[in-house]
Amino acid sequence: MQLASSLLAIMLYLVCTLQIWRRLRTRVVGDAVGCGRNIAVLWIVALILHGIALYTNIVTPGGLSLGITHALSLVGWVVALMVLIALHSRPVEGLGLILLPFAALTIAVELIFPGERILPQSGGKVLAIHVFISLLASSLFVIAALQAGLLWYQDRRLRTHRPGGLLRALPPLQHTESLLFQTIALGFVLLTAALVTGLTFINQFFTMAAPQRTLLFISSWVVFGTLLIGRWRFGWRGRIAIRWTLTGFAILLVAYLSARLFAVLAAGS
Repeated sequence: MQLASSLLAIMLYLVCTLQIWRRLRTRVVGDAVGCGRNIAVLWIVALILHGIALYTNIVTPGGLSLGITHALSLVGWVVALMVLIALHSRPVEGLGLILLPFAALTIAVELIFPGERILPQSGGKVLAIHVFISLLASSLFVIAALQAGLLWYQDRRLRTHRPGGLLRALPPLQHTESLLFQTIALGFVLLTAALVTGLTFINQFFTMAAPQRTLLFISSWVVFGTLLIGRWRFGWRGRIAIRWTLTGFAILLVAYLSARLFAVLAAGS
């Protein structure tokens, strides 16, 4: 059941990606927001199948299993869900060209490397809430990083006076930028909550390499906070926003991967 759900979800994600690509190539500026009923149905079915596979892998008799590949697949599912919800009110269809293959890739990686890391029962609900909020924040910053990539693409095409191609199907530059900062603001709130709930396990910060990981998470929080203040006080936008967004995401990614790597090494020892 789990294998069939995973393979079908991968296939549907890729079919959706192809359909979105075809739709964007033929769509003209001014078309209605949305991705088409057929694409939406396939997208929803893919999410359901992906969710079934995730539930089977994560919820075990021994507790919640959140190994690095399971966590990555969960991030892929949340990202795909968030973009689908956003499609009802915003023209973010172009993000599906990157996010849906990303979600499919996370499933494939989970199938190939079915790692396992059972959350300790001692943490209780607070630890579960901390992990859940952290994954939501990570998902939003994945979306923000991809939005920054689209913003860079739009800015470069406009600066080089090449407005054709896929650019004409993407939302206006100002709209993409506004959505980017809204995503970052929400992600910043969740990252703040994740850091606060993480203080409950302050004793774990003094284990080997934990201070470095904590410093990286805080550094990412400072970067995104500075970007939001710069936007509010000084009107930061364009290339400045792109650089700060990608820098904050890179720090957060290194922090997350180092945390997972340490967990794997600790389990092996």
